[in-house]
Amino acid sequence: MSNKLKAVIIVFVGLVLVGVGVIASILLIQRLQSSRAEVQQTGVVVKTTVVVVTRDLMLGDQIKPEDVNMVEIPVEFSPRNAVTKAEDAIGKFVKTDLIQGEMVLAHNLANPTNSNHDLSFVLSDEHILMAFPADDLMSRESIIQRGDIVDIFATFQQIVQQIPNTTTDTTTTNGTPQEPVMRTFTVDAFQKVSVTALVLEIIPEENNNPPIVGSTGQIIPAKIKIRAYLLALNPQDALVLKHLKDTGAEFDIVLRSPTSTAQFELTPVTEDYIIEFYGLEILP
Repeated sequence: MSNKLKAVIIVFVGLVLVGVGVIASILLIQRLQSSRAEVQQTGVVVKTTVVVVTRDLMLGDQIKPEDVNMVEIPVEFSPRNAVTKAEDAIGKFVKTDLIQGEMVLAHNLANPTNSNHDLSFVLSDEHILMAFPADDLMSRESIIQRGDIVDIFATFQQIVQQIPNTTTDTTTTNGTPQEPVMRTFTVDAFQKVSVTALVLEIIPEENNNPPIVGSTGQIIPAKIKIRAYLLALNPQDALVLKHLKDTGAEFDIVLRSPTSTAQFELTPVTEDYIIEFYGLEILP
């Protein structure tokens, strides 16, 4: 085979390979463009609207209209149970802390006025919910409301062992022990207690008058009486409160400022404290 023929064959094979490469490149580019167009078309169509919070919310906070906003996101980023209507979130309470921009999920919302009495949303793992009777004057006047911060005062009697005064008491010299005595104490039993919810008694209208209907269609009773408070306490505090209640202690609830965080250092009040405080010692 002559050199001229070999050169012709090599040139022909080269042209064929170049042609195959060009055709393959064109087909690959067309396929990529087609796939990209499908992805863009799909991304535009599949979107959904969800509710997000506009500020940080803490456990037990009630969602107000200004606390939520509507945003559009790709449907694949929308989790199950995402709330898609603002009215489904407004007025509800959150069962967990939410940060600004976080989506609102239906299972993280609760309504304590519904038929399921869903009050557990305010409880952490370290707390239990305890009902406390509303028998004091503040309660009878319906002053305490849900979410208030209160202190619980208690007056009770307790048998105590007297400590002898070695400077004046002669009973210690003859070995006769001091007899236990019944003393009355008034103490600030618990401080900074949050009123989780109220147990209400609805008193109907007198003379069979028709009930008043509010603008939202809700029936407004003539009078509402507070029967009990629901308090979120740690188990040990709940036991102490139950013991005081079961042994006949008398309670009064006092209302704090909504921003109060102080821990008051108070002295329990007894008969001796009152005598010393008012200078009631009997002179010889």
